[in-house]
Amino acid sequence: MIPLFSKSENLVGLDIGSHSVKLLQVSSSNDALRLMNMGVAHLPHESFVEGRLAKPEVVAETIRMLASHLKVKRKSLAVSISGYDVMIKKIELPTMTEDELAARMQSELGQYIPYNIDEVDVDYQVIDVSKNRPNFMDVLLVAAKKESVADFNNLLKLAGFDPLVVDVDFFALSNSFEATCGFGDKTVALFDLGASKSLMNIAHKGMPIFTRSISVGGNQLTEAIKDFFNISFEEAEMVKLGESEHKYPIKELEDIFVSTVSGWVTQYQRALDFYYHNFPDDRIDSIYLSGGSCQIPGLDKVLREQLDIPVEVFNPVSRIQHDTKLFDPAYVDYIGPQMTISFGLALRKNREK
Repeated sequence: MIPLFSKSENLVGLDIGSHSVKLLQVSSSNDALRLMNMGVAHLPHESFVEGRLAKPEVVAETIRMLASHLKVKRKSLAVSISGYDVMIKKIELPTMTEDELAARMQSELGQYIPYNIDEVDVDYQVIDVSKNRPNFMDVLLVAAKKESVADFNNLLKLAGFDPLVVDVDFFALSNSFEATCGFGDKTVALFDLGASKSLMNIAHKGMPIFTRSISVGGNQLTEAIKDFFNISFEEAEMVKLGESEHKYPIKELEDIFVSTVSGWVTQYQRALDFYYHNFPDDRIDSIYLSGGSCQIPGLDKVLREQLDIPVEVFNPVSRIQHDTKLFDPAYVDYIGPQMTISFGLALRKNREK
């Protein structure tokens, strides 16, 4: 229980991916954010299998070691669950009071969710008056599988932490951008490119209106390099990031890159086509890339040319106050885009639900 007069403090933000765990802490004072701590620890290969936690003890130990290395004293965390285990849907309902909405959601929830109601945790929020029907309102509905939430809670308790907030990756991504750039009146597509999946969150005036989890990620490129040159996964990962590419023929590397990324572009374009089919009037102004795989050399240029939308890499850490004696600028530039979701989680407070 939080004492009645306790100070509202930012939680530790922990992003658990299939390739690494990212931890970040900020402090907020007078609406100014300041970086206090951050770090990344890579997970052993196959800690996750097909998006599912396969080795909880190994992941828990990695979290413990990272927290110990960073000298993290707080045990209260904000974490997020993956897009694979979450359903986000915008629905239109007649305008009604909060009590009427609660009663209606209780009785009619099954028609909106493709899961067994007993197997999910559900939340919802009224977001606006309906665009085309003034007597209706838009409601954002979120359903998360109880099993997945329980798995994360158990994992973090095994690591010695207390998860006070379990968020959704898509919302952490939006919060990170809102806190550092602001959405204004624009329609922005946030792409977080991980090792095994990509998250697409399209927000109009700051409100998520279209989300997708797409099964493409950096591991596909790593595996292609590994198989072509018959090298280890670890060596292929270094080649992918441009750290050992001088050892291998440039032409072959370019062919692997083009072949793999072309498949990504096809998947992204398919999702964008579906978005435009449903929101023809809300054209996307810009795409912002984050996540560990967004820093693959040349990726932003390819996406900009193929999708015909301005693309840039989003680094939230570089946009807030930080002590350059503690956080080397080159390190911030390199690691910052990977920290986008953990940054969004670190914005959560210990007095929030």
